[in-house]
Amino acid sequence: MRTLTEPTMNQLLSQYNGVIYQAMKQTGIYKPSPDFEDFYQTGCMKLFEAYQSCSEDPLSEEHRYQFVKYSGQKLRWAFLDEKRKEKIHTERTEFDSQEQLEHVPSFEYFEVELEFQEQVRQLIHCLTTRELLFLQERFYLGLTITEIAKKHGVSRKTVHQWRNNLQEKASFLREKNIY
Repeated sequence: MRTLTEPTMNQLLSQYNGVIYQAMKQTGIYKPSPDFEDFYQTGCMKLFEAYQSCSEDPLSEEHRYQFVKYSGQKLRWAFLDEKRKEKIHTERTEFDSQEQLEHVPSFEYFEVELEFQEQVRQLIHCLTTRELLFLQERFYLGLTITEIAKKHGVSRKTVHQWRNNLQEKASFLREKNIY
């Protein structure tokens, strides 16, 4: 591993500055971009890293073209990684802000929600033991109809009947609430 001195850094930048700009251009980073300078700084750092990890001396004329190819690839990967990280960060930030806005309940929503909860309580009082069992195992435990049938030693048709009876009794919820 090579040591990096200030004169070497200056020489690398003067000789290979075009490699940084070319890699930026190839990954879609142009001057009008607000992150242009940040990417350029990242490019300088990656160029210095490439110099330190290169097996041959990039400052010699005979290894110049190999270093251009090696450092160019290293720079493109670094730029693409940064863009990917930035995109993920932006998506998470947008998702979080949308989620926060969606979870701010309005008074009207609160009233509707209370009414719906009361209707669900009324429904539960109307259900048979089997229909309650279906409701719990299907929606709370996430079991499939086949799994419920096997667990209770009944046919799938019987479990479908439990579901149909539950749906029929819950039809008043759909009529009053459009969700």
